[in-house]
Formats: sequence, structure tokens, C-alpha cells
Amino acid sequence: MICWKCHEAVQGPVCASCGALQPPPPKPDYFAVLGLKRSYVLDRATLETAWRAVSRKVHPDRYAGKRALERRMSLQWTAAVNEARRVLRDPESRAWYLATGIPRPPERGAPALDPVFLEEMFELRFEAEAGDPEALERAREIHTTLEAEIARRFAAWSAGEGDLDAVPERLTRLRYLNSMLREHEA
Repeated sequence: MICWKCHEAVQGPVCASCGALQPPPPKPDYFAVLGLKRSYVLDRATLETAWRAVSRKVHPDRYAGKRALERRMSLQWTAAVNEARRVLRDPESRAWYLATGIPRPPERGAPALDPVFLEEMFELRFEAEAGDPEALERAREIHTTLEAEIARRFAAWSAGEGDLDAVPERLTRLRYLNSMLREHEA
């Protein structure tokens, strides 16, 4: 990227040469916005440190006396930085983002679930509503297994040995289980 003000090469939201705030990318990569490596495994303290560092650079208070263009860019950067933090802080959102490029499943057109899985969930839900404590335990076991599978897929992907094609469907299953567990544990 080239600075709009001094025409030097820029790495990040603020030009190191002249200190000018740069326009935010139209569709920001949340990892790049915070200067983080794309990874499913992300230490929360590292995320918070990166968020604070970038937030300080782009915060609107720093640009209060500047031109309207810079104030507007500051607000856009702040929104992008806060959205990046929100998405990357949640492991499920982070996984969905890494696998699909979007932070959450679409309202329509989410991956279709296997009828066998849906039938199993219907039975578990029915048993849980009937008061069977083992049904919720089985649901938790399936949940744990799915989380482990997703983590394995991301580990393989990080090592350059796999893809993330199956992750959205597994995340959809996980969301289904989360919903069921929340309903019955409340």
C-alpha cells in the first residue's frame, strides 16, 4: 500500500513516514487489521494486546482536530478494529471466518446437515424433554467430539496438510448442539 499523503510504502493503518492515517481496506482481513497471523489457535491476551495497540493508533480522539476525511477514516478504522476483535475473540466465529471468509453463517443457505445427524438430534431432544439425563450427556459428548474434530482440521490446515471444506458443516452441527444444550440446561 502507498501512503496517500507522502507516497511512501505503508504497513498498517498509519504511515510510518508522515504519520498520516490511511484509508481502511473496503473488506478488511480481521487478522491483518490487528497484525495477527491467520490461525485458529489464538491466545486471548495476544488478541487484546494487538487490539489495544491498533486502537490507540486509530482512535477518533487522536484525529479530533484533523480534517473531516481523517476523522471519517478514523471512525472506519475503529469500527474495523472493533469488529475484528469481536469476531476473533469467539472461537466459533473465528473458525467460521477462517473457513468461509465471513464471520458468521448466512441467514439462509447455511450448510445442509446430514439427515442421520438431524434424526439423532431429534431423538436426543425428545429424550432430554422427557427428562432423560443421559440424553444431555450424550449431546455433550457429541459436542466435545465435534470441537476436537474442528481443532484437528485446523491443526492439519495450519501444517499445510488439509483444507477447511468440512468445517462450516461441523460448525453448523456445533451451533445446533449449543442451542439444544442451552435450552435444556437453562
